[in-house]
Amino acid sequence: MSDYLSEEEQLDRLKNWWSTNGTSLLTGLALAVAGLVGWRWYDHSATEARESASDLYESFLAAEDEGRAALAEQLDENIEGSAYQAFTLLHRAREAAEADSVEAAVAYLQRVIDADSPGSLQDLARVRLARLHQQGGDSAAALTVLVGVRGSGYRGLAQELKGDIHVEQGERSLAHEAYRSARQEMGEDRDRPILDIKINDTAPPDQPEPQGAEPEPEITEPEVAEPEPQPQPESAEAVPE
Repeated sequence: MSDYLSEEEQLDRLKNWWSTNGTSLLTGLALAVAGLVGWRWYDHSATEARESASDLYESFLAAEDEGRAALAEQLDENIEGSAYQAFTLLHRAREAAEADSVEAAVAYLQRVIDADSPGSLQDLARVRLARLHQQGGDSAAALTVLVGVRGSGYRGLAQELKGDIHVEQGERSLAHEAYRSARQEMGEDRDRPILDIKINDTAPPDQPEPQGAEPEPEITEPEVAEPEPQPQPESAEAVPE
Protein backbone atom coordinates (compact mmCIF):
# COMPACT_ATOMS: atom_id res chain seq x y z
CA MET A 1 0.00 0.00 0.00
CA SER A 2 1.40 3.36 -0.91
CA ASP A 3 2.45 5.72 1.88
CA TYR A 4 0.99 8.60 -0.04
CA LEU A 5 -2.60 9.18 -1.04
CA SER A 6 -3.34 9.53 -4.67
CA GLU A 7 -4.33 12.92 -5.99
CA GLU A 8 -7.89 11.69 -6.37
CA GLU A 9 -8.05 10.55 -2.77
CA GLN A 10 -6.62 13.86 -1.54
CA LEU A 11 -9.18 15.73 -3.59
CA ASP A 12 -12.00 13.62 -2.16
CA ARG A 13 -10.84 14.27 1.37
CA LEU A 14 -10.57 18.00 0.70
CA LYS A 15 -14.11 18.03 -0.69
CA ASN A 16 -15.42 16.20 2.38
CA TRP A 17 -13.63 18.60 4.75
CA TRP A 18 -14.93 21.60 2.86
CA SER A 19 -18.49 20.32 2.88
CA THR A 20 -18.24 19.90 6.64
CA ASN A 21 -16.33 23.06 7.62
CA GLY A 22 -16.55 25.39 4.67
CA THR A 23 -19.76 27.14 5.70
CA SER A 24 -18.59 27.89 9.24
CA LEU A 25 -15.21 29.04 7.93
CA LEU A 26 -16.80 31.45 5.48
CA THR A 27 -19.19 32.69 8.16
CA GLY A 28 -16.34 33.38 10.60
CA LEU A 29 -14.33 35.11 7.93
CA ALA A 30 -17.27 37.26 6.96
CA LEU A 31 -17.90 38.22 10.57
CA ALA A 32 -14.24 39.14 11.07
CA VAL A 33 -14.26 41.33 7.99
CA ALA A 34 -17.56 42.90 9.00
CA GLY A 35 -16.24 43.57 12.50
CA LEU A 36 -13.11 45.20 11.20
CA VAL A 37 -15.07 47.34 8.75
CA GLY A 38 -17.61 48.21 11.45
CA TRP A 39 -14.94 49.21 13.97
CA ARG A 40 -13.23 51.42 11.44
CA TRP A 41 -16.53 53.01 10.55
CA TYR A 42 -17.39 53.55 14.23
CA ASP A 43 -13.97 54.99 15.01
CA HIS A 44 -14.17 57.30 12.02
CA SER A 45 -17.73 58.31 12.94
CA ALA A 46 -16.76 58.95 16.58
CA THR A 47 -13.78 61.03 15.49
CA GLU A 48 -16.00 63.10 13.21
CA ALA A 49 -18.54 63.51 16.00
CA ARG A 50 -15.86 64.74 18.44
CA GLU A 51 -14.48 67.16 15.89
CA SER A 52 -17.97 68.39 15.08
CA ALA A 53 -18.78 68.80 18.79
CA SER A 54 -15.54 70.70 19.33
CA ASP A 55 -16.35 73.03 16.44
CA LEU A 56 -19.88 73.59 17.74
CA TYR A 57 -18.58 74.36 21.22
CA GLU A 58 -16.04 76.86 19.90
CA SER A 59 -18.80 78.50 17.87
CA PHE A 60 -21.01 78.58 20.98
CA LEU A 61 -18.35 80.41 22.97
CA ALA A 62 -17.85 82.96 20.21
CA ALA A 63 -21.55 83.55 19.51
CA GLU A 64 -23.86 86.00 21.25
CA ASP A 65 -27.55 86.32 22.04
CA GLU A 66 -29.83 84.43 19.63
CA GLY A 67 -26.99 82.75 17.77
CA ARG A 68 -25.60 81.46 21.05
CA ALA A 69 -28.99 80.08 22.08
CA ALA A 70 -29.43 78.32 18.74
CA LEU A 71 -26.01 76.70 19.00
CA ALA A 72 -26.79 75.61 22.56
CA GLU A 73 -29.90 73.80 21.32
CA GLN A 74 -27.90 72.17 18.55
CA LEU A 75 -25.33 70.97 21.06
CA ASP A 76 -28.11 69.54 23.22
CA GLU A 77 -29.45 67.55 20.28
CA ASN A 78 -26.17 66.30 18.84
CA ILE A 79 -23.84 65.63 21.79
CA GLU A 80 -26.11 64.81 24.71
CA GLY A 81 -24.20 63.41 27.68
CA SER A 82 -20.80 64.48 26.40
CA ALA A 83 -18.27 66.72 28.09
CA TYR A 84 -18.97 69.46 25.54
CA GLN A 85 -22.64 69.50 26.45
CA ALA A 86 -21.74 69.66 30.15
CA PHE A 87 -19.39 72.59 29.48
CA THR A 88 -22.16 74.34 27.59
CA LEU A 89 -24.67 73.81 30.39
CA LEU A 90 -22.19 75.08 33.00
CA HIS A 91 -21.66 78.23 30.94
CA ARG A 92 -25.40 78.74 30.59
CA ALA A 93 -25.91 78.20 34.33
CA ARG A 94 -23.30 80.83 35.18
CA GLU A 95 -24.82 83.34 32.77
CA ALA A 96 -28.30 82.69 34.17
CA ALA A 97 -27.08 83.17 37.74
CA GLU A 98 -25.36 86.43 36.81
CA ALA A 99 -28.66 87.58 35.28
CA ASP A 100 -30.49 86.65 38.53
CA SER A 101 -32.33 83.83 36.75
CA VAL A 102 -31.71 81.43 39.59
CA GLU A 103 -34.33 78.89 38.57
CA ALA A 104 -32.81 78.60 35.09
CA ALA A 105 -29.33 78.23 36.57
CA VAL A 106 -30.55 75.47 38.88
CA ALA A 107 -32.18 73.68 35.94
CA TYR A 108 -28.99 73.80 33.85
CA LEU A 109 -26.85 72.46 36.68
CA GLN A 110 -29.35 69.70 37.43
CA ARG A 111 -29.18 68.62 33.80
CA VAL A 112 -25.42 68.19 34.09
CA ILE A 113 -25.93 66.02 37.18
CA ASP A 114 -28.72 63.93 35.67
CA ALA A 115 -27.04 63.41 32.29
CA ASP A 116 -24.33 60.88 31.56
CA SER A 117 -21.68 63.56 31.96
CA PRO A 118 -18.10 62.94 33.12
CA GLY A 119 -17.97 62.48 36.88
CA SER A 120 -15.74 65.47 37.58
CA LEU A 121 -18.13 67.81 35.76
CA GLN A 122 -21.06 66.36 37.70
CA ASP A 123 -19.22 67.11 40.96
CA LEU A 124 -18.51 70.66 39.81
CA ALA A 125 -22.19 71.11 38.99
CA ARG A 126 -23.14 69.79 42.46
CA VAL A 127 -20.84 72.28 44.22
CA ARG A 128 -22.26 75.17 42.20
CA LEU A 129 -25.83 73.99 42.71
CA ALA A 130 -25.28 73.70 46.46
CA ARG A 131 -23.92 77.25 46.52
CA LEU A 132 -27.04 78.51 44.76
CA HIS A 133 -29.23 76.74 47.33
CA GLN A 134 -27.14 78.25 50.14
CA GLN A 135 -27.45 81.74 48.71
CA GLY A 136 -31.20 81.19 48.40
CA GLY A 137 -31.45 80.27 52.07
CA ASP A 138 -32.14 76.56 51.55
CA SER A 139 -29.33 75.10 53.62
CA ALA A 140 -30.91 71.65 53.84
CA ALA A 141 -31.05 71.31 50.04
CA ALA A 142 -27.45 72.52 49.77
CA LEU A 143 -26.19 69.92 52.23
CA THR A 144 -28.15 67.18 50.45
CA VAL A 145 -26.56 68.06 47.11
CA LEU A 146 -23.06 68.09 48.61
CA VAL A 147 -23.45 64.51 49.80
CA GLY A 148 -23.27 63.42 46.16
CA VAL A 149 -19.79 64.87 45.58
CA ARG A 150 -17.54 61.82 45.23
CA GLY A 151 -14.47 62.76 43.21
CA SER A 152 -11.29 63.71 45.04
CA GLY A 153 -10.97 66.86 42.95
CA TYR A 154 -14.02 68.52 44.52
CA ARG A 155 -14.43 66.90 47.94
CA GLY A 156 -12.34 69.64 49.53
CA LEU A 157 -14.50 72.41 48.08
CA ALA A 158 -17.63 70.52 49.11
CA GLN A 159 -16.41 70.18 52.70
CA GLU A 160 -15.47 73.86 52.90
CA LEU A 161 -18.92 74.86 51.65
CA LYS A 162 -20.47 72.53 54.24
CA GLY A 163 -18.49 74.35 56.89
CA ASP A 164 -19.78 77.72 55.67
CA ILE A 165 -23.36 76.44 55.85
CA HIS A 166 -22.88 75.12 59.40
CA VAL A 167 -21.43 78.47 60.47
CA GLU A 168 -24.54 80.22 59.15
CA GLN A 169 -26.66 77.80 61.17
CA GLY A 170 -24.64 78.44 64.31
CA GLU A 171 -23.22 74.91 64.34
CA ARG A 172 -19.61 75.83 64.95
CA SER A 173 -18.40 72.41 66.02
CA LEU A 174 -19.79 70.82 62.83
CA ALA A 175 -18.29 73.68 60.83
CA HIS A 176 -14.88 73.07 62.41
CA GLU A 177 -15.04 69.36 61.51
CA ALA A 178 -15.99 70.20 57.92
CA TYR A 179 -13.17 72.72 57.58
CA ARG A 180 -10.67 70.24 59.01
CA SER A 181 -11.89 67.63 56.53
CA ALA A 182 -11.54 70.15 53.69
CA ARG A 183 -7.94 70.83 54.72
CA GLN A 184 -7.16 67.10 54.71
CA GLU A 185 -8.74 66.66 51.28
CA MET A 186 -6.77 69.57 49.83
CA GLY A 187 -3.48 68.58 51.45
CA GLU A 188 -1.75 70.11 54.40
CA ASP A 189 0.95 71.60 52.18
CA ARG A 190 -1.47 73.52 49.96
CA ASP A 191 -1.59 77.24 50.63
CA ARG A 192 -5.17 78.07 51.69
CA PRO A 193 -4.94 80.95 54.19
CA ILE A 194 -8.69 81.67 54.19
CA LEU A 195 -9.47 78.06 55.04
CA ASP A 196 -6.88 78.11 57.81
CA ILE A 197 -8.54 81.21 59.27
CA LYS A 198 -11.90 79.42 59.19
CA ILE A 199 -10.40 76.42 60.99
CA ASN A 200 -8.89 78.59 63.73
CA ASP A 201 -11.99 80.73 64.06
CA THR A 202 -14.28 77.73 64.68
CA ALA A 203 -11.89 75.81 66.91
CA PRO A 204 -13.30 75.16 70.39
CA PRO A 205 -11.78 77.29 73.14
CA ASP A 206 -9.23 75.70 75.44
CA GLN A 207 -10.95 74.13 78.39
CA PRO A 208 -9.83 75.71 81.70
CA GLU A 209 -8.51 73.41 84.34
CA PRO A 210 -11.14 72.54 86.95
CA GLN A 211 -11.04 74.93 89.87
CA GLY A 212 -11.54 73.40 93.32
CA ALA A 213 -12.17 75.15 96.61
CA GLU A 214 -9.33 77.34 97.64
CA PRO A 215 -7.45 75.77 100.51
CA GLU A 216 -7.97 77.44 103.84
CA PRO A 217 -4.90 79.30 105.03
CA GLU A 218 -2.93 77.37 107.56
CA ILE A 219 -3.33 78.92 110.99
CA THR A 220 -0.15 79.02 112.89
CA GLU A 221 0.14 80.09 116.46
CA PRO A 222 2.25 83.19 116.91
CA GLU A 223 5.57 82.58 118.41
CA VAL A 224 5.76 83.82 121.99
CA ALA A 225 9.12 85.10 123.06
CA GLU A 226 10.37 83.57 126.23
CA PRO A 227 10.59 86.19 129.03
CA GLU A 228 14.01 87.31 129.87
CA PRO A 229 15.08 86.36 133.36
CA GLN A 230 14.48 89.18 135.87
CA PRO A 231 17.09 90.05 138.47
CA GLN A 232 16.13 88.70 141.85
CA PRO A 233 15.93 91.16 144.72
CA GLU A 234 18.64 90.77 147.28
CA SER A 235 17.68 89.18 150.58
CA ALA A 236 16.72 91.32 153.54
CA GLU A 237 19.81 90.44 155.23
CA ALA A 238 21.88 92.07 152.60
CA VAL A 239 19.86 95.32 152.64
CA PRO A 240 21.48 97.92 154.74
CA GLU A 241 19.41 99.41 157.42
